[in-house]
Amino acid sequence: MSTRQFATQMKTLIEDVKSKGTAAIYCDNLIAYLREVESSPEPELTLIEIEKYKADLQSAIEVSKHTHEGQLEAFRAVINAGQNAIKSSFLLNGGASVALLAFIGHLAQFKPEKVATFGSCMLPFAFGVLAIAMTSGFTYLSQWFYAGARPLALKIGFGLNILTIVLGISSYGLFVWGLLATYRVLASYA
Repeated sequence: MSTRQFATQMKTLIEDVKSKGTAAIYCDNLIAYLREVESSPEPELTLIEIEKYKADLQSAIEVSKHTHEGQLEAFRAVINAGQNAIKSSFLLNGGASVALLAFIGHLAQFKPEKVATFGSCMLPFAFGVLAIAMTSGFTYLSQWFYAGARPLALKIGFGLNILTIVLGISSYGLFVWGLLATYRVLASYA
């Protein structure tokens, strides 16, 4: 039953009660009010409007899901790229260290007096491995702090994230430094 139908029935009932002499309620005021309700525009939605509202709501939900999934995939891609950068830097510095150690070991058999000059070449590679190992640990710590909801934890997580980036980039710089140092020593013997 709609509001208008209810108002019509109520008016009829009250008019009937009034016609029988009951004056305990202010029938005139009630009838006037019900007439006003009867003549007011009905705010009921049509079936088409309801279905349009449902479709709009469903569309907004799907857009929100799609946006969230896109952000999640972008975050996964960033994490994957970071992990690959850590692995590649570790392989660069670690591989260079191992290769230089093998070279120094072979050199020690034939020309032990020249081993000391290659010791300084080893240092940047070793620091590069240390920097990238610290990068890996600080990555974990920064994510742990980001998981906290407190503002201080988020600030600490952000700071650790910046430190992680600096250490990661410095490991590449240390690799370049080690290459140049090794090249200079090898070029001096040519």
